[in-house]
Amino acid sequence: MKLKARVVSLLSTTALLGGVLVGLGATSASASAAGVCDTVYVPPNNSSGSGTLRWDSAIRPKPYESCGSHGTFTAGTKIYYWCYIYNDYGNMWIYGRVAGTETKGWIYAPNVAPVSDVNRCW
Repeated sequence: MKLKARVVSLLSTTALLGGVLVGLGATSASASAAGVCDTVYVPPNNSSGSGTLRWDSAIRPKPYESCGSHGTFTAGTKIYYWCYIYNDYGNMWIYGRVAGTETKGWIYAPNVAPVSDVNRCW
């Protein structure tokens, strides 16, 4: 009987510890995503290029899809390029302004064409 009690206790402890570790992992992932979205990016206007949206696309406040958006603009909308960076995932993002507006933000580079006459932000 003592062996059965020990096995039950061991299994309960293992399940509890596993749940705690899973919870910590989720918290860490959420915290790091929030940290990226809270980072301030002030890119320079150091390019003379422009392009148009290939399809309806969101203009984002940070160069990450998970950081919200300033709105979605329709295919064919002109974007004036300021500069580009590669985010932590190796994806190219262009900072710019939507033509005819004061809306500025990040656009995922494959969403615009052509990608030319745009310099690196820093």
